[in-house]
Amino acid sequence: MSKKEIRGVVAILTKYAPCDRDGAFDEKTFRKYIQWVLKKGVHVVALNAGADFDYNDAERRRMAEILLEEVNGKVPTIVGAQGWDTETCIKRAKEVEKLGADVIFITGPPLTKPLSGNPKDIVEHFKRVSDAVHTPISFYNTPGGWPGIMNPELLKMIEKAAPNVTYMKAGEREFQEYVKVFDGMADSRLKIIAGKSYYNFHQLHYGWDKPNRPVGVSGYLTAVLPAEHVAMWNAFENNDIPKAREIWYSKILPLAILIYGREFGYNEATFPNEVLKQMGIFKNARIPFTIVGPDDYTKKEIAKYIEQCKPDI
Repeated sequence: MSKKEIRGVVAILTKYAPCDRDGAFDEKTFRKYIQWVLKKGVHVVALNAGADFDYNDAERRRMAEILLEEVNGKVPTIVGAQGWDTETCIKRAKEVEKLGADVIFITGPPLTKPLSGNPKDIVEHFKRVSDAVHTPISFYNTPGGWPGIMNPELLKMIEKAAPNVTYMKAGEREFQEYVKVFDGMADSRLKIIAGKSYYNFHQLHYGWDKPNRPVGVSGYLTAVLPAEHVAMWNAFENNDIPKAREIWYSKILPLAILIYGREFGYNEATFPNEVLKQMGIFKNARIPFTIVGPDDYTKKEIAKYIEQCKPDI
């Protein structure tokens, strides 16, 4: 069983898959997309590693199979096993482990869904998943997904009860919330992965000289602007913070503002697909009917960004 360490840029493949004009899954384009992010030098590739509950088991399995075939051991992989309940999560975690992912990713459903908000039940959920597998587990500490932002006290309870839980994707929407959680986990064995595209530079910068500094950077933009994130990460590794800041402000932040700037209205669910389409990486992208896609104005703004910032395509 592989236990590759997660470090560097984690390219989280955008949650809605490429499709043809009829909405059918475009496997060929998906494979090319994976090859593209690998060519740009990302250190880890992740699938279904956000608050994603949109795929049935057959889709999850097939997409994971393709991911692992294309990566073929070149870099570590993270594959999601989220479920609306603990039993489903365990079932999916076992399948992800069997498929050969290096890390299993879990989170929970929205707070309105069945899983409990009781701290004891939260810890029990993580413990049961951890006990069911041998592969390292990463989870998403984020608002909106169950059980919401967990404070350091609760996180340390999970750390103690669930030994296979190894990584925490820190996706706080407010930077001060990130600081509170990060500082509270200074002596934790859990490794922190920066995980909110809008704050990635600041999350890395804040924690870079601290004992439990982030081991990686993630977010949907890492798989939309992979080369730019690799360049920023390398600058941090070389302790060239001014260069990292320049890359962030000139290349990454303008798109982050466009996608996230509307009071975190979950525009990231649809806009990365439009960016990839305009870059020529995707032909079409499947978006559930429950989510409104970008309007004509936003499409023009994305085109303007591509023209002015000239991302490495």
